[in-house]
Amino acid sequence: MTDKPLFTTMPELPVVPLPASGEALGSWVWAIARTYGLMPGTYLRRLGIPHRWVTKEIHRDLVIRPLPSVMERLQADTGVAPEVLRRMIFSGLDRELEDACHDHHLPCAACVDEASRRAGRPVGLLHAWAVWRVVCPDHPPCPKPRDVAEGLPLAPFYGQVRTIITFLDRAAFDPLAFEGIVGTRMAPAFTVAAFVRFVFVLNAYLSVRVTEFDEFRDLAGFRIRQAFSRNEAGEPLPLPPEERNDPAISLVLAWQLVADPMRTLLAGLHTANPVHRKTERDAGQFMGLVGLLLEFWPGEMLSLLLTGHALSRRDWSGDGVRTGLAIAATDQWSNDPSHSARLAEAQWNHTAWTRVLFSDAIRYRHTGWRSRFPIDRPFHAGFVAANTKAASLIGQVRRDAWRASQDERTGLGRFLAKPAPAIREAHTAPPQPVSVPAIPTHITQAVQFALETYGPLPTRKLRARQRRAVLRKLSAAAVQCLNQEAWCGMIGAILHHPPAPSRKKR
Repeated sequence: MTDKPLFTTMPELPVVPLPASGEALGSWVWAIARTYGLMPGTYLRRLGIPHRWVTKEIHRDLVIRPLPSVMERLQADTGVAPEVLRRMIFSGLDRELEDACHDHHLPCAACVDEASRRAGRPVGLLHAWAVWRVVCPDHPPCPKPRDVAEGLPLAPFYGQVRTIITFLDRAAFDPLAFEGIVGTRMAPAFTVAAFVRFVFVLNAYLSVRVTEFDEFRDLAGFRIRQAFSRNEAGEPLPLPPEERNDPAISLVLAWQLVADPMRTLLAGLHTANPVHRKTERDAGQFMGLVGLLLEFWPGEMLSLLLTGHALSRRDWSGDGVRTGLAIAATDQWSNDPSHSARLAEAQWNHTAWTRVLFSDAIRYRHTGWRSRFPIDRPFHAGFVAANTKAASLIGQVRRDAWRASQDERTGLGRFLAKPAPAIREAHTAPPQPVSVPAIPTHITQAVQFALETYGPLPTRKLRARQRRAVLRKLSAAAVQCLNQEAWCGMIGAILHHPPAPSRKKR
């Protein structure tokens, strides 16, 4: 609960329905219109939205960048605090994330039913437009049996899903949110849009099975079931829809690869077969995994798996960095009976990672900036985040890619008239004197006579029939005045210049 008041001014409307928790602005505007028995377009005209703007996208326009004049008029009508109104819209999103939300609408039926039941009316929730909400944190779908090991506790796994989505809800409006996850130096390379794209890429090209979940550290263990293949041209082929994971599993996997990449890759993510029984299939799976990571990871993150400089201790025994990284990645299982198997798996993963990373196939495929893993809406193919010396360059490239579309208006602003193009000075013509047409005196007198005859004009807005009646009366009075002047003029001409007497023929 908060101490901030819901209303800050006296509403102009006598009855205002209370906004539901998490309700979108468009849904609340529809509720206000229904309260007074109005069509939505009629009330939207009161808010300053012309009828031609009321299209099927009006719900989205009222959520993403609504006009400030609309918000001011709505606040005056309802008296609701501006802070409450701002919580009902998306204000301050990154441009790439905002564009993705334009094409995204995935409401959770259970949340909508619960909110509608509590409010006693139909309610549309704001987060249905949030593209970063891959799954509903309150009602996650039940994963398929082949995607989760038998006996795996799902409650803490779903708790991790809620933690991730809660972070994304904040990070969507805070560009510095990833600093606490990846550090200050690499934070410019990470945005919510890039992270959610990574989730979709993993979901489309890599199928895994959750084998365990450490409730104390919120760390899941995965085993790869199926990785993508390539066609004759070397282009990656997405997995069939029936073979893909539940989005919640891909979300947790993507989060662990970003938050704790070394531990996830060396000790938390394994190929199909255990150590000493590895086949070509395992090598292919690991090569596909590296190809996916190179589409997203900054170059600095790769150094953790290739050097020992990120470690606090240097006195590792055995074969140096590879053993040291394997021990560091499996230290939480040091007293577990499975530690020796986990250590062997981590050493194999590190060796495979190094060999694949420096292979000719990987080096030839990842020489450009564009991603080779195009995915369906709401995101398009992005820029490769690897092969860079500084993560800040990645963020700059992403900003430059969207800078060309920054001037395009979105939301209700896209209906506003575009300003006229500026005229160049070289082609500017000198100002010409404007001649005011002279109005004949008799027409001016006729208009004055008509206005004096009719009396004061109505100040209220007239209907079409009333306007036609007023125009008919004014026209009749003006014509009467003109006829009288013409008749008087003709009589005067006759008196001053009488006609000559006609001569009769003899």
